[in-house]
Amino acid sequence: MSCRHSEDLSQRTIPFVESIATTVRGQPDSADVEAVVLRMVARRSDSIDLPDVLELRSLLDVDGAQADTLEEQVATIISAIEAELAGWDRREVAA
Repeated sequence: MSCRHSEDLSQRTIPFVESIATTVRGQPDSADVEAVVLRMVARRSDSIDLPDVLELRSLLDVDGAQADTLEEQVATIISAIEAELAGWDRREVAA
């Protein structure tokens, strides 16, 4: 895990969520929403690189079926990413 600190993705949640939702809508119907969100989060982050994205992908367990809208699904995935990154921070501090 090479991520050094979690970023506050919630600072930019509304425009960021809308941007990701627009990107997902532009994808084929079979687009993997979680993968699109992870890719966009990694692109905007200075501290998340490819190994982090792959690890996050394997750790995320988000039930998007409960979301009423695509925006809610994206926001749920971002929240799960934030929670996982916060856990990484705590483990690094304890190490």
